[in-house]
Amino acid sequence: MPRTPLCFAILATIAVAAPVAAQNNVCPTGDPALLRISKIKPGGSMAGLAKAVADHSKWYADHGFTADRQVIAPVLVPGPQGPHVASDQVMTLHLHAHNVPQNQHDAGWDAFVAEYRANSEVVSEMMVCLPPIN
Repeated sequence: MPRTPLCFAILATIAVAAPVAAQNNVCPTGDPALLRISKIKPGGSMAGLAKAVADHSKWYADHGFTADRQVIAPVLVPGPQGPHVASDQVMTLHLHAHNVPQNQHDAGWDAFVAEYRANSEVVSEMMVCLPPIN
């Protein structure tokens, strides 16, 4: 996909609007969630990404965002004998994503963001409306 100024503007809009959607729930039922598909970087690992997700969850809980949840799940890809788990892709889902103002980012925030960046690269990102999940 060619990268144009319009693409960057759209991505920037999604990045800013995504967490705001949780605070102004626009979903007809259920809650908005931020869904990302990421590719494991060379030198990165699933274990490193899982640690980033755990640290991300802990940071949100420790800072009073108790409704936010991070979920990590394998991605299935087609193969000659049928679908199998991709060794280099993963899905993350941020439920009840809240916008955290820049001035509230601290060393803990910077640490989990650095873990994500060291281990993965976001391939696609979108907001979705999830139905209530029990």
